[in-house]
Amino acid sequence: MVDSNNLKKLFGKNVKKLRMARGLTQEKLAEAVGLERKSITVIETGNAFISSEVLANISNYFNVEPSFLFKSAYIEHTDEELNLKKEINRLLSDCNHELLEKIYNIIITLKK
Repeated sequence: MVDSNNLKKLFGKNVKKLRMARGLTQEKLAEAVGLERKSITVIETGNAFISSEVLANISNYFNVEPSFLFKSAYIEHTDEELNLKKEINRLLSDCNHELLEKIYNIIITLKK
């Protein structure tokens, strides 16, 4: 069963980890997502939750899916990894179905 307090704490913990992994202060993150620093503090400590607009802003800022912020098994990503994934997505954006299937099969083979 999902507990509201645990959900807020998990979300806040993940926001803090992402912020720290980027070397950001609470002030810088607040400025980037349109909040005050004290709001970031309250979010990171799990004492408040946010609107869907702020969720979207945080997700977009860190280039992660909103669901990522609710995962208990948080995986830290470096900026280099995020940039590589972003570049791979950009390169794939204009590929046709046949080429995407080939690339998919290459990736599956490499991961084995």
